[in-house]
Parts: sequence; structure tokens; C-alpha cells
Amino acid sequence: MPAPPDAAPPAGLAALMRQLTRVFTAGSPLPDDAELAGLCRAHVAGSDRLTPAEQADIYRRQFWLRHRDALREDYPALAHVLGDDGFDAFARAYLAAHPPASFTLRDLGRHVADFAGAHAGFPPAVRDLARDVARYEHALVDLFDGASPPPLDPAKVTGMPAEGWSTARIVLHPLLALMRLGHPAHALRGELKQGRSPALPAPRPVHLAVFRGADLVIRCEELEPPAFALLEALGRGVPLVAACEEVAARAETAGAGEEPGAYEEEGAGEGAEAALAERVGAWFQRWTSWGLIVDVARGAHAERG
Repeated sequence: MPAPPDAAPPAGLAALMRQLTRVFTAGSPLPDDAELAGLCRAHVAGSDRLTPAEQADIYRRQFWLRHRDALREDYPALAHVLGDDGFDAFARAYLAAHPPASFTLRDLGRHVADFAGAHAGFPPAVRDLARDVARYEHALVDLFDGASPPPLDPAKVTGMPAEGWSTARIVLHPLLALMRLGHPAHALRGELKQGRSPALPAPRPVHLAVFRGADLVIRCEELEPPAFALLEALGRGVPLVAACEEVAARAETAGAGEEPGAYEEEGAGEGAEAALAERVGAWFQRWTSWGLIVDVARGAHAERG
């Protein structure tokens, strides 16, 4: 009687699988490692032209090449920043730290952004750019095949009483990533996708909304800082009016010079709240057209996504 499909493999087979996994994921040629070459002699037949270790090494090399190429396909801008040798070294370090744990290559780069953020092997000249690019490209992979919620029901907006907006909470699309970066990683990736070979960009703070539209195409829009701050507040579940007040207060602080590095813009300082109110309507029209707003909840906490 055959074993059920979820049954554990026999102990001997499980041990063999562990040994072969160790052989095929080794970081250096198998003939150069006496212990692994011995494992190959125990489990691999070899041939007239190749020793068991040389024969198994073909599969070891293919393991690294296939997984490196899969990472390169998902992170082409990172490969462009690092160059062929640099990306190869990064891929090897990443795969050594996070070996494949899934049968689908879609999950291969699951830890790339976090790994890049702590990776000490980047050349200092491109370290910050490489980390920004890794974060951005990881967001693209992450958003690619997530589930989409139903679109916003217009009646939720038209039926909201005027007093209801003071406590209304805006629910943002779950396939939306808000990103602050120190480099225009999105522009670099865009040029590469057009078949160009762009120069590495200079540092420039950017505020990005990365999302998948109703047409299933992932888009990236660069936002002005107060619009980005408002989306962030809404994403935290802050009611609409309170979120606008929060952003206006930050604009006033920036205008007064009390918070170095905060955004400054036209209308900051006196009348910042009035200046912001004039722009919020245009922002909401744009965000609604992009499909970023999927629900309006009356006075109850609305979790993003």
C-alpha cells in the first residue's frame, strides 16, 4: 500500500537527501573538498570521463547559476549597480545565508531587502544606492501577485454625511508600498527596463507610492512630501481630518525651522492648514483614479489591507 502523500520519507532516504543537499549547495568545487568528494563516491556512480565528485559538481554549479540568474531577473537594477562580479558575490552570500526553502523561485528573494540592508560586502561607493535599489525592487516582487480587494464603492463617499468625515478612516489598497529612499531607484530601474544602460544616479531624497493597478500593472509614482505624509498617516488608520491636521502641523514646524530635515513647501508656516486643504482634494482625485483607496470606514478603526 503506497504511503500517503504527506508522509515523512524513510529515515535512510531523509539522510541521503540531506547529504545530497549539502553536496549540491556547496560553495566551492567538490573535487577540492575531501569530505564532500568522499560523499560523492558513496552516492554517485561517476563515468569513464568524470570522477563522482566531478560529475556531481556539474549539478552543484547549475544550482548556483540557476538561482543567481533567478535573482538577477528579479533584481536587474541591483545587478547593474554592482556589476557582474559584484552581483555574483552578493548572490552567493545571500544564498549561503538564506538557502532556497520553497519549490517556487518566486520566494527565492524573500529576504533580499533585509539581507542587503545589513550586508557588509557592498563597495562603500555604492552601498547606500544598492540598499535603496534592493528595497525598491523587492517591493515590486512582493506586490506582483498579491490578492486585490474589491474596488471602492462610490456610495461610500457620496453617502458620507459632512460630519462623518471628521472620524472617517480611509482604507488603502493592500498592494501599496510607501517608500522613502535616498536615491531615485525607480528611475534607474525604469531606464533599464527601456533597454538603456544608465549611469548610476546621484543621491536625491524621493517619496514613492508603489502599487499594482486594476490593470495588474505595477506602477510607481513619486509624491511630494506632504502628500506622502498624508498617505502614511491614513495607512496607520488615522482618521482623515486628524491626518490632515497632523500633516499641516508638520508643515508649520518645518516652516518655523524647528525640525531639520522635515519637508518645507509653499504655504508652510502661517496658513499651512488652509494651503494644505486646497491640495488634498486634488490628491484624493489622483489616488482614487490610481485605485489606492478601497474603502471608507465610518468612525471605526480600519486596518490597512
